[in-house]
Amino acid sequence: MALCMLLLAACKHDDLTVAAPNENVRPAGDFVKNNYEMRLFSAALQKTDYFSKLNAAGPFTVLAPTDAAFNALGIYSASDFDKMNQDSLKKVIGYHILPRRLRVDDIPSNGIDVRYTTLEGSDLYVSRASFNPNGGVENETYFSGAEVTRTDVQVANGTLHLLGSVMKPNFTKNIQQWLAERAEYSVFVQGLKKFSLWNQLAGQGSFTVFAPSNAALEEIGITSASIEAMDINKYVGERLFGTYLMHHRHFFVSDAQVFSRINSSSNFEYILNNDSYYMTFSASKAYPTFKLAYWVSIRAGKGGFDPVITSGTGDIVAKNDNLCSNGIVHHMVTALLSPAQAIKQ
Repeated sequence: MALCMLLLAACKHDDLTVAAPNENVRPAGDFVKNNYEMRLFSAALQKTDYFSKLNAAGPFTVLAPTDAAFNALGIYSASDFDKMNQDSLKKVIGYHILPRRLRVDDIPSNGIDVRYTTLEGSDLYVSRASFNPNGGVENETYFSGAEVTRTDVQVANGTLHLLGSVMKPNFTKNIQQWLAERAEYSVFVQGLKKFSLWNQLAGQGSFTVFAPSNAALEEIGITSASIEAMDINKYVGERLFGTYLMHHRHFFVSDAQVFSRINSSSNFEYILNNDSYYMTFSASKAYPTFKLAYWVSIRAGKGGFDPVITSGTGDIVAKNDNLCSNGIVHHMVTALLSPAQAIKQ
């Protein structure tokens, strides 16, 4: 016994270290399946045959919406997925998977709409606020408008990020097709056609469109019947209906939030096409729900010196960030200029 103790004392292990155990030895599919926050996403993976793929070698980056994110779209149980077109569902779920490992630090600092290819084949857009040039560290990341609520969860075959909302790509549909399919925007579509603003929305873009619902337009006196009776020579069409369109701009609602972090201002000013009026687009977190709210205002001049003529807000729950092949559509719950405010002088 004494000899053994002497031998042990003589041995030195100054460089001996014990490797930390890998806490997430499960592959991505099993990790999602066993996480109570991702039960609906797990069900969607299994219905679209992506579950077994995410248990393969990888590497993958999984962008997993929470159950609450699906609930915001009216999806509460696995059976709700059975009511959907299965091909479309598979495309959407595939859009939430990248065929590579992507940690947050791999994304360019203060990058806006950086593109990455998904397993579905389409690109998604990532915006990341990492530091403020005026001082301070920021930490916000958004995938195609969906906020990352938990970052860099390491699984055996890649990385997982938790999302606070479901991304809503429309893949091959352009903005014109997207609007035409939805009856709640029929009056807006009629107005765009009346003033020759419709055909451009089938073009290459990019556009950011703030689409007022029929109910929103009716509140300021615009209906299908009133548009039919309008004399287009009496109105500035780019002001009455063009005020809802941004040309050559591609903004998720969250992009304005990122701007506020990296520039100390979320406002973006844009002169209306073929007009002297200015639109201001802005957005911020709507506490305490942490949903993103946005608003659009119209001024006669630039820089905030002229008073706001009108303003409107968007639906902050489920109808923003509709990504189309040539831009983005946001739903507005209030309309902007009335016909009387767009009469030619």
